[in-house]
Amino acid sequence: MAVKNIFLPNLGGRQFLISDIHGCARTLKALLGKIDFRANDQLIFLGDFINKGPDSKGVLDILIDLKKHSKNIFIIRGNNEDVLLKTLKKSEERIVKLANRYDIVSLFNFEGRRIELKKRYRKFFKKTFHYIETDSFLAVHAGFDFKSEDPFCDTYSMLWIRNFKSKKKAQQNKPVIHGHKITSFKEIIKAVKKEKLDIPIDNGCVLGSKNEKFGRLICLDFTHKEIIWQKNIDQEIYSML
Repeated sequence: MAVKNIFLPNLGGRQFLISDIHGCARTLKALLGKIDFRANDQLIFLGDFINKGPDSKGVLDILIDLKKHSKNIFIIRGNNEDVLLKTLKKSEERIVKLANRYDIVSLFNFEGRRIELKKRYRKFFKKTFHYIETDSFLAVHAGFDFKSEDPFCDTYSMLWIRNFKSKKKAQQNKPVIHGHKITSFKEIIKAVKKEKLDIPIDNGCVLGSKNEKFGRLICLDFTHKEIIWQKNIDQEIYSML
């Protein structure tokens, strides 16, 4: 798979990162209301917008609208988006099965000779990156496998790796900010405050409010090393069990 990445120079504003929204559109909207996004700020989304939560279409519509109004919104692909894109190349039966399982039937056109993803969503997914590098950090959905021969070409690990291990030299002393692996709020705060080379920001928003350690949608203000968060206010339909 060809790697899609970009280098983003700092524009002088703040740099924000959000990951693993998983269909929690109301929670995302509430979190965005706390950010006070400005013209020279940059906002990077780290993937897994769909599946598990109640309104995947709503999340995508919010992101598409954000991109229409700002050139400083950047989207990284998650493993759930990658599964969808690969399934689109399979049989119609497989596509329908996934659409029902992910609760994203409304993203498709069922008229004509073949089931197709609607144009606005096709365009959105085509412009997603595997990772983003800035002056100060690397952003990716899951992480990098620094044991591989060329970790910056290993797209599978960028999407799926679970036990990401940082490596100072390979990262050029830049922290890797990622989602994918659900991490307790306490551990996320610790990683940010200590400016670790491995900063996870997935607190399992879709898990809801059953466990105080989890259930927040996190926005990392990397510029000020601060966490802005919103507790899940969407319907809770997913469990770790």
